[in-house]
Amino acid sequence: MKAYVEIRIHLNPNDRETLHDALGHFTRDTNHWIFPKKESETYQEHTGSEAGYVICDAVDGHESALVAIASQQPKLPNIFYVPNIVPRNCFLLTVEQYNAIGLAFASDFGNWLRACSLKGNVHCSNPEKTLTDIITAEKCRRFFERYLNCPSWNPSSIRIRPSDIEKLDVFICALIRYGAKVSLDEIEKYLIEDQKWKTTDAAWVRNRIEIGLDVLKVDRRF
Repeated sequence: MKAYVEIRIHLNPNDRETLHDALGHFTRDTNHWIFPKKESETYQEHTGSEAGYVICDAVDGHESALVAIASQQPKLPNIFYVPNIVPRNCFLLTVEQYNAIGLAFASDFGNWLRACSLKGNVHCSNPEKTLTDIITAEKCRRFFERYLNCPSWNPSSIRIRPSDIEKLDVFICALIRYGAKVSLDEIEKYLIEDQKWKTTDAAWVRNRIEIGLDVLKVDRRF
């Protein structure tokens, strides 16, 4: 399943060195990247914490775009992430374009960090997500796979027999019991893209999970 890459940055700055200092040094030391200081200062004012931009300027033929970087949590001042990549010369980036720019930035910035005195690292998620990436809790994932593997006359459609639905409900209960976090958007997209389900069937499964989780959360507080 195609997914937007998620980029996390851990910096260990020297005394009094800011994110803007790091981005300025990075763009001076590497080709095709620009640090727009004024826009970064405005962006930082709006976010209320350390934040900035770098501009992708014809990196390997990619679209020109602003790569936004922001503090992930106020209590973790050295941890940053990329909340968005904004095109400069077109209305919208495709997933492939977004990921290509994000991966180029992660690679170049990571290489720069390894070569300079400013220590840190860059982690980038996989742009091709599997079910393991979507449901990271192993026990919960096994329950969902049991539901997907129910016998069906059509492998690309919903499992609607009572015994099949019970297996989906067991998965829902497991999410609550083990405190697992999942994105219902990603589950629905996975069923459509990877399992080739009809959009209406995938939406039904998403709705069943969503309602089931809501009911069980109320039950725990009852």
